[in-house]
Amino acid sequence: MQQEFILSAGTGHFFFGFHDLVAWNAAGDKLLALQTPDITVPPDPRIPCGIGYFDAAQQFRRMGDTYAYNYPQGARQQWIGDTDTFIVNDRVDDVWGSRIYDTNAGKCVSVLHQPAHVITDEGVAFGIDYARLFRVGGYGYTGLTDKYAHVHVPDTSGIVKHNVYTGEQTMLLSIAAAANYKMNPALGQHHYITHLLLNPSQQRLAFLHRYKLKDGGETTRLMTIGVDGSDLKCLATGFLSHFDWKDDSHIAIWGRTGSNIEKLRGSLLYKMMPSGLISGGKKVLKKLLYTKEKGAKAVAPFNWLLLEDVDNGAPAMLAKDIITEDGHPMFCPADRDWMICDTYPNQQGIRTLFLFQYSTQQKVTLGTYRMIDDKPDLQLAHPLLAGVEEGVLKAFSLEQMAFTRSGLHCDLHPRWKRDGNVVAFDSIHEGRRMIYGYDVSSIIHAHKNVLV
Repeated sequence: MQQEFILSAGTGHFFFGFHDLVAWNAAGDKLLALQTPDITVPPDPRIPCGIGYFDAAQQFRRMGDTYAYNYPQGARQQWIGDTDTFIVNDRVDDVWGSRIYDTNAGKCVSVLHQPAHVITDEGVAFGIDYARLFRVGGYGYTGLTDKYAHVHVPDTSGIVKHNVYTGEQTMLLSIAAAANYKMNPALGQHHYITHLLLNPSQQRLAFLHRYKLKDGGETTRLMTIGVDGSDLKCLATGFLSHFDWKDDSHIAIWGRTGSNIEKLRGSLLYKMMPSGLISGGKKVLKKLLYTKEKGAKAVAPFNWLLLEDVDNGAPAMLAKDIITEDGHPMFCPADRDWMICDTYPNQQGIRTLFLFQYSTQQKVTLGTYRMIDDKPDLQLAHPLLAGVEEGVLKAFSLEQMAFTRSGLHCDLHPRWKRDGNVVAFDSIHEGRRMIYGYDVSSIIHAHKNVLV
């Protein structure tokens, strides 16, 4: 059986980030990476993270630094189309912006005052409000104040579309516009937008619209919009987590919609109840709503759903009874019949990396990787979480926030090489954070002639 191999040779800690970007350039000879000397605390706004790439000889070429990063999603570093230039988020003056580096010239060639969460091959970028994300407990950046913290549903914050070559920019969709689409925005507080992802043809943009509830919980809406700002849709509402486009018109997402607790939250009774009463009775309500008959077979309320890109369509199931837990999916750019995914740590702290073939509904386990037992120093971490909404810290605890925002919390976040022969993933199982690779070409080839 094949084993993983190290892609990030060198001293210190290397990581890439999320599962929704391709880390290799078009030629496949450069791999983007971030370098940091310390992973034991959340990012410090005074200490930058190195940005660069590993070349064909597996040497790290550091191009510069960035202050706009977090450990789960990196700095959203990504190649621009088929070029050898990449964009990376950074602090620019007093805003979260981005920089473009030309790896052939070996230097930064452009500084932009807007960030990029995703970018088209033609250089049209879509950015979000990372200061707001940090405040509400999302994957934001440390060091800048949320200018609209006092507004629950701002119309001046949202998805900004900008052309990195011409400088043309516009508000594609405000948080207020998202929140006013087929719902009453007054139902929630601290609305925000996160997790932007282009479909394969780069014509539509998926994102999560989230807001806090008065019982301390949070609701998520999976939404899509055309890259020209047209045809806004809400595909589903509920507890919704990680996702990827299966094709141009379907999204695979882990979650649950239409549960009893979600129906209760949408009821008139819930809307009329005082916040204190709801918060105090939340655990009791959940226990009552999810109590099963004694001896009955447990039925997981969560599944991998396959949603059509239409308003509130009926979800189909993806890999039902085959993939039974949340993870970080990415469909192969070269063959979207294949998906790479991982799991969260089990009780022994072990994460599993696996492939899934949609046409055959077959799952292939690649390897297992154990998290390390180190924990962050809370005295050092606490000041670095200043500015996070008080209610968020109450809901998740300082210990949990400090750990999940540090580099010690290392999901595998697997991602494909463009040709579909290799996957890369971050891991910490050998004691330091590194980027690993796994050659899956033999597995893909062995299944090519399987009749379905």
